[in-house]
Amino acid sequence: MQMNRRTLIIGASLLLGLTACQPPSDKTDSSDAPSTSAQTETAPSTQPLAEAKTPKALTKALVTLSEKTLKEQLICSKLDDTINTIDNKSKIEDIHAVQRQIEACLPVADNAEILQWLEAYQAMYGRFLNTDSSMDDEAFYSVMDNIDQDGKLTVAQLKLVNPRVRYLISLVRSKADVSVRYIGEGHFAFHHDLSAMADMFTPYLPDDQSEFIQRMAQDNQEIFWFDAAIGISLEELVERAVFWEDFIGRYPDSRFYDDAKALLDTYRYLLFFGSENTQWIDDEACKFYLLKDERLMTQLTERTDSQLAEDVQKLLVFMAQSDSERQQLYPVPDKDENGHKINEWEVTHYQLSQALDISSLRDTVRDRNCLHGVICVDKDKQ
Repeated sequence: MQMNRRTLIIGASLLLGLTACQPPSDKTDSSDAPSTSAQTETAPSTQPLAEAKTPKALTKALVTLSEKTLKEQLICSKLDDTINTIDNKSKIEDIHAVQRQIEACLPVADNAEILQWLEAYQAMYGRFLNTDSSMDDEAFYSVMDNIDQDGKLTVAQLKLVNPRVRYLISLVRSKADVSVRYIGEGHFAFHHDLSAMADMFTPYLPDDQSEFIQRMAQDNQEIFWFDAAIGISLEELVERAVFWEDFIGRYPDSRFYDDAKALLDTYRYLLFFGSENTQWIDDEACKFYLLKDERLMTQLTERTDSQLAEDVQKLLVFMAQSDSERQQLYPVPDKDENGHKINEWEVTHYQLSQALDISSLRDTVRDRNCLHGVICVDKDKQ
């Protein structure tokens, strides 16, 4: 009996194997009705699971059903509206719910949808972390400074700030993707992990967009401006400029080309002109303050097919010129564009800008902000 049972099982298995795996016969019926395989090829996207007769048809039906289910049940087409409901009254659980919906929708979205959700998601965090600290500035500063220094807070201190601040502080303490950072001029703000945001979206983006967003997350995790000073070293500024020059060379057709070019122009300007409270060369543009900075900049001349290399070469020539040579090559008007007399420092600045032919920071930055999130946004949308 055992042998007969095994024989029956083996026979049934073989029969099932032949039914499921054996290719359809080449023979056709004399009727005009199309074969099952022909039906599969002509309308795979609408064939219901119950009518699937082959493994291939079943797989296609499942894929179609999965996409449709996600679109209908998770309302991916309305995800923007869901994200936009988050504000500074929402809880972290609301953020987590949005994250789950985004993760479910990303695999079936096109590139335009993904980038639209990313911009909305970035703006969402800005709203979520926004606080009205004007009503309790001193208390807010004291509490935020204490948190920034990883100090302990008393119940009495916490009672002096508004409930939303207390809630966000609890998120900082619980390591819930929220932190405090000093943003200069005596101000603090709540912030979130940009790398976590980038990691959610980049697997579903083409290489150039993924690389752009990951780099933005890395660079903008910390504040760039501190009290009119540049918040990073010259070495890091050089590295950023080199990265964006290489990026636009690798991806000339990238959707983010213009933003990458704006970033390059920004860092390029700051390399040679610094900021109000950060200078790499003296007021006469004759020497670098630090020898290591001079060596660092000179190394850029070794780059091939590089605008940065050309800029440094022009800078070194300019620094070696006398005042009379500069005046002959780059004559300075008596007054600036606003009709004001040009002082001695402005003379050097004006001549250097003529020698390097670099756009001013005002013209470079324009109406886009690229120094805060994982993507650049129009300033009127902040």
